[in-house]
Amino acid sequence: MIYNKYTKALITTILVVVLFTGCKDDNESSNPDNPDTEENMANKQPLGTSANDLLSVDNFSSLRVELAYPDGYRPTQNTIDLIEGFLQERLNKPDGITIVENLIETPSQPGPYDINEIVAIEDEYRTIFNNGDEIGVWIFFSGEESSSNSGNSVVLGSAYRNTSIVIFERTFIELANNSPTPINRSLIETSTLRHEFGHILGLVNVGTPLTSDHEDQVNTRHCNVEECLMYFETVTNIFNTSNIGSIPDFDPLCIADMQANGGL
Repeated sequence: MIYNKYTKALITTILVVVLFTGCKDDNESSNPDNPDTEENMANKQPLGTSANDLLSVDNFSSLRVELAYPDGYRPTQNTIDLIEGFLQERLNKPDGITIVENLIETPSQPGPYDINEIVAIEDEYRTIFNNGDEIGVWIFFSGEESSSNSGNSVVLGSAYRNTSIVIFERTFIELANNSPTPINRSLIETSTLRHEFGHILGLVNVGTPLTSDHEDQVNTRHCNVEECLMYFETVTNIFNTSNIGSIPDFDPLCIADMQANGGL
């Protein structure tokens, strides 16, 4: 199920589309060689289900983030360096946030990938799940494009389960390599990753309740404040910049929602 999308011109004819997917059927995939357990089933729930667990200290006092990618599709070091600080600012995890990299085999199934194939890859290669007082998040940097690409429209990323995100890294690399004007790959990677993480934190109105009326009624699950990270065109609005500091942050309304749901 596709919850939302947006498009905007990039350079001349390239359009960027960000999809937010969290289907009930996603929870039914399993790997016979790695039987589902209560521990990992907790990480296979609908988008937004773990918003409070991620934001608050109530059930989990630490977070471990697994960055998984096949050879050649590692995100930039700058993107990796910026993840922890971004999360520390809003997540109440006094026992710390840990980033773990996982170089996986190139998946055997050919791309482009639909969301069910992304789920199958996660089920095969994910190694970090909720464990005691530590909650786990999986971020897959895909070496293939999304099957939802159409013509000059491309998918950058998707938050599709309660603790799962896919970033279509191949698309970022191709945009950076083929653009007639310079594109800061770290900038668009980081913007997309932060925006998608906002969705698994329950924004906007998808697991973290609203404390004020700021959900975009046309582009639901997005903030109606244009300067906010969760605005529906956040990623496309920064394509013509090169400064990481230009990436929007959560606006005060989204911050209030997260704080009311246990965040900082």
